[in-house]
Amino acid sequence: MRVNLDCVPCFMQQALKTAKLATDDERKQEQILRETAALLHELSYGCSPPHIAHQVHEIVRRVSGNPDPYSKIKSHDNKLALRLYPWLKKQVSQSDDPIYTALKLAVAGNIIDYGVNHVFDVEETVKRVLGVDFALDSLDEFRQELEKARQIIYLADNAGEIVFDRVLIEELDDIRVTLVVKGGPIINDATVGDVREAGLTGKVELDYMGNGMPGTGPERTDPVFLKKLKKADLVLSKGQGNFEGLNEQDYIFFLLMAKCPLIAKHIGVGVGDIVFIRGFNR
Repeated sequence: MRVNLDCVPCFMQQALKTAKLATDDERKQEQILRETAALLHELSYGCSPPHIAHQVHEIVRRVSGNPDPYSKIKSHDNKLALRLYPWLKKQVSQSDDPIYTALKLAVAGNIIDYGVNHVFDVEETVKRVLGVDFALDSLDEFRQELEKARQIIYLADNAGEIVFDRVLIEELDDIRVTLVVKGGPIINDATVGDVREAGLTGKVELDYMGNGMPGTGPERTDPVFLKKLKKADLVLSKGQGNFEGLNEQDYIFFLLMAKCPLIAKHIGVGVGDIVFIRGFNR
C-alpha cells in the first residue's frame, strides 16, 4: 500500500501521542511535532505508511532521548494477555476446530494496537470475534498448505497480542516456527523481550525485522528478507503494518483486524472486520 492524504494527520497524532509518552518536556514535544511536520511536508506518496512511521518514531526517540516510549505499556499488555491465556487455551481445547478457533483468537489479539487505537477492550473484542466469521478468508488454502508445511515463518505484530499468537503457535504441533519480531522498539511492536514475557522462549526460533534504525534487522521489503520468506513452506503475517508493507506478496497469508478505514477499503471489508487472506495487488 502507498501513503494516502488521510495518513498525514494520523502520523501527526502518532507523533504527538508518542512524544507525550516519551518525555514531559514540552519543548521537546514541540520539536518532535515540528520535525514531523517538516518530514511530512517533503513526503513522497510513492512510499508505504510503515516507511514513514519508522521515520516519525526515529524523530521521537532521538529528540526525547527515550529509546522505548511504550515499554511500560507493552509490559502491562503482556501481563493482561497472560492472565487471559488459560481461558484462551480452554476455548481452543473445547473447540470442534482448534486451528480455526486459535486463528480467530490470534486475530482478536490484534486489537492491541497503539498505532491506531487509543482505547480498546481486549476481553470484549475476544468475545465478539469468537462470535463472528472472517469477512474474507483463505482458510481452505491455508489448511492445505499447513498439512504439507514443515517450517512456518510467523511475522508477529504487537506486544500483548503475542500471547494470543502463542496460543496459535502451540496448535501447530511438530511444525518448526520462526517468529519474526522487531529488532528494536517502535510503538508497541513485539521485540525479543516480549517473546520472553509471553512464554515463547524455546517454543520458536527467532528472526528480526528492522524498526527503521541501523542494526535492528532488514526492512520488510528488503530483497534478502523477501527471499527468506519465499523459501519458507508457509508464511503467516499478523497485523496492519505488515499488511501495508507486504500485501503484494501473494504467497503470504495475512491475519488482521481492519482498524484503519483506508486498509478496510483497500481490502474490501468494513472497519472492525476480521480477515484472513492471501496477498494481492489491488
